[in-house]
Amino acid sequence: MRTELLNPYRPEARRTSTKGLWWLCLAVFSLLYLLTCQRGVSWQDSGMFQWRILQGDYSGNLGLALAHPLYIAAGRVLCHISPRHLPFLLNSFSGLGMAVALANLAAVGALLTGRRWIGLTSAAILAVAHTVWWLSTIAETYTWSVAGLTAELWLLVILLRRPRWGVLAALALINGLGWSMHNFALLPLPVYVTIAVVLIIKRKLPAWSLATAAAAYILGAGLYIGMIIDLAIRTGDAAGAVRSALFGNYTKQVLNVAGASRHWKANAALAAMNFANFLAPLAVIGWLNLRRRVGGTLAAAIAAITIIQVLFVVRYPIPDQFTFLLPTLAMLSIASAVGIATLVDLSHRWRVAALAACAVSIALPFILYTAGPSLIRSAGLKIERSRQLPFRDELRYWTVPWKHNERSAELFAAAALRQARPN
Repeated sequence: MRTELLNPYRPEARRTSTKGLWWLCLAVFSLLYLLTCQRGVSWQDSGMFQWRILQGDYSGNLGLALAHPLYIAAGRVLCHISPRHLPFLLNSFSGLGMAVALANLAAVGALLTGRRWIGLTSAAILAVAHTVWWLSTIAETYTWSVAGLTAELWLLVILLRRPRWGVLAALALINGLGWSMHNFALLPLPVYVTIAVVLIIKRKLPAWSLATAAAAYILGAGLYIGMIIDLAIRTGDAAGAVRSALFGNYTKQVLNVAGASRHWKANAALAAMNFANFLAPLAVIGWLNLRRRVGGTLAAAIAAITIIQVLFVVRYPIPDQFTFLLPTLAMLSIASAVGIATLVDLSHRWRVAALAACAVSIALPFILYTAGPSLIRSAGLKIERSRQLPFRDELRYWTVPWKHNERSAELFAAAALRQARPN
């Protein structure tokens, strides 16, 4: 085992157990999102997911890239549990996915720093960030997609510290499952392939492990690959089927390199709410010390994945651009854990400062979300849409992440059904 792949300041004989930490994070964050998730039907994409799952629609009508078949399959299981309560079950399912992701991040933070409390703290800071909490209370695919990403990062740390073909196969399997959940899974894939090839070249893994990993990937992505093949056969257009799988009906947006979204101001404001804490400064400190702390190979891999995620989201010109920030925030959380460890190792004074920054980072967002809408209104600022949605307070809907008392979509649906009767 090469020295630079080890955490240089954690005693080699010391083993950081993450089992209890993982279950603690899963329980705490699941409870937070369960209590604050929306109780009924949702607007826009979330409402569409609820309807598609109720109908058993695995493909949708926006291209395969927006089919998310694994998410629909999981939703169908929930539908069989209780069709009447399906909207609530799906909303809480998103929170469960984010809780899994945060538990994974806590484990990664603990492995990288040798301190479980740092893993827990960095995950808690992220748990109450705006986009994270907002997406954890409505039916969405992003939280389960980032759950897969964080599991992959956990396996990546293990793989680089102790290369084994089984770990590589597990990483490939989860990434394949992730592709059946969301195309987000394709973004870090080049990094994983590069690392696997390098480990094989350095004879840290047998050459046949690449074939095993490929088989595991195909197994995980089998549902989605099957849908691509089926579309190619039905249409007689294999290239079109692949294009649909990669881009859906949003080829121009996915491949955009220059144009900015006309909603960039609103997205920038919502994205900025994620940084009403010390996440960014702690992440910067972590980046500056990452190579020294975790080794060059792992630092390069984390940096590459982070850069890919950032580049994707900043040039993706869609109305809800801020929601695609979730994987980037997860990567910042990993860097922030290293940043916290760096500060607490400097001196007693810096340790106190780091603990204070963590406490403020967890508490301040609650105050911001509670008082934010009133402060914005008192400043005379308004959030308006070109088409006003009945019953929905736009300011509250977008700025307050919890949705347990948000019923505008449900009220609108009920009013529409009354108006549509009897036919």
